[in-house]
Parts: sequence; structure tokens; C-alpha cells
Amino acid sequence: MQTITISAKGQVVIPANIRKKLNLKKGEKLAIIEEEGYIKMIPPADLTSLCGAWSDLDTRTIRKQIEDMREEERC
Repeated sequence: MQTITISAKGQVVIPANIRKKLNLKKGEKLAIIEEEGYIKMIPPADLTSLCGAWSDLDTRTIRKQIEDMREEERC
């Protein structure tokens, strides 16, 4: 486990080995979540890694659900 220091401005530095492992680049945004006393920083998902993840879903059904939801919002 590595430790980091919080600056006077509340900033932290993600160690270089973690940035390299997660391929984090300068200016990239992270989601931050507080959960049960922990802070989680989540890098953006690479959408190409999700390709085929839901290949068994019926896209027509999903499109119909989206259209129905949009129609409900208009009412």
C-alpha cells in the first residue's frame, strides 16, 4: 500500500506507477465516490473494452424502451 499527502488545497498526487498502470493522462477526469468511509477514484471506461459485452441483448427491445421513456418525458 502506498500513502499520499493531501495538499493545503485538497489536492493529491496519484503515484506514477499507478498512473502508468491505468494509462492515466494529464488533464483526464476521474469520477470520485465516497462509499462507507472510503474514497474511490474511478478512471473513465474505455468504451472499446465494452464492445460485445452485451451481445446477447435484443437491441430492438432496448430501442423500444428508450423511445417509451422519451415519450413519457414529453407528456
